[in-house]
Amino acid sequence: MSTAIYTRRLVEHRYGRPLEKLQRGSASGRSDDPVLPILLRRLDGLAQTSADALSARRNLEAAWRGHRSGEPGLDDLVLLYATEVVDLERQERSETEAVWDLLDVRLLLDRASARRPSARRAAPSPDDQDLLGIAREVAAGLHRLNREALRQGLRDRGVPVSNRRLGTLLQRLRAESTSR
Repeated sequence: MSTAIYTRRLVEHRYGRPLEKLQRGSASGRSDDPVLPILLRRLDGLAQTSADALSARRNLEAAWRGHRSGEPGLDDLVLLYATEVVDLERQERSETEAVWDLLDVRLLLDRASARRPSARRAAPSPDDQDLLGIAREVAAGLHRLNREALRQGLRDRGVPVSNRRLGTLLQRLRAESTSR
């Protein structure tokens, strides 16, 4: 399997759709992925370089067969095609690495967006209001407001809290203390 085909299949796998659908979605502007248009341009360039390399390999093979059969004057042609194949393979490898790097960037962007708090979590639930009230009472008795002191104060009152909720409470309490 050629590098271009393998890379195409990798892109299709990572995005979960065939390349044609990705291209249509990107062309119509329906994609909110900032990496996709760049990735598709690079993938097109890789496909063209791969086709050029295949053509150069065929030319080299034909010139080599002619050289082996004793046709005169083909030494320079064999050398020319061999140089072209080497250059195109180097370019193909470089373009493949660029596409793979873009796929890695997309993965990193996906992970970062998965870590961002969602908009629906921004509005506190009624339980959060009760918890915030208890956290305010605990914070009022602390000399210094930090994660461990707040966690211990809540535990002493029999209120277990997750790290995420504790972080949200700390942000709210600190925001309230700076606004006063």
